Amino acid sequence: MKPLAVTLLLFFSVKCFSQTEQSVGIHLGIPIIHEKLSEGRKYKPFQLLFYYNFTNLLKGKKNDLFVYLEPQLVWVHFSPKDKKEWEFGANLGLEYRLNVSDQTALTAAIGSGPHYITVETKQQVKGFIFSDNFTAGLRQKLGDSGVNLDLKCRFRHISNANLKKPNKGIDSWFVIAGLTKDL
Repeated sequence: MKPLAVTLLLFFSVKCFSQTEQSVGIHLGIPIIHEKLSEGRKYKPFQLLFYYNFTNLLKGKKNDLFVYLEPQLVWVHFSPKDKKEWEFGANLGLEYRLNVSDQTALTAAIGSGPHYITVETKQQVKGFIFSDNFTAGLRQKLGDSGVNLDLKCRFRHISNANLKKPNKGIDSWFVIAGLTKDL
């Protein structure tokens, strides 16, 4: 409960900062490296990510450091025979943008947040978990429309901070692609 309270406190305190340089977007995360679970199945989570950055902590500088919120809906595919499993939650994080030109930025991000998973395996109990993400990518402006193309690679670890057993966690790698719109 304490990590959730800290996450919410951080979100609402940062929300009070300047409201300029915001953007919203939607991304699709495709798993490229799947963890093989103890029972022999591969954990393949497909992500639908909603992106919102709400403040630039380096406003007026050459590069940017955005605070972002990323609600997520995740569909887990094992095989056509298995029932579909789901995850949902939201991550709060920091995204650094190294602006290499007026149109292009290299990005690096770290985020974490509370989630809920429906699958139960020998490695991870179902229910409340945390999703920790490390992301690197490229953001390319598409003309003067305020629309940006995002291409990213992400490592994600989910576990529940030893609140329940088993808690070995599940790791995945993703390729993420999507569009954002500057507000």
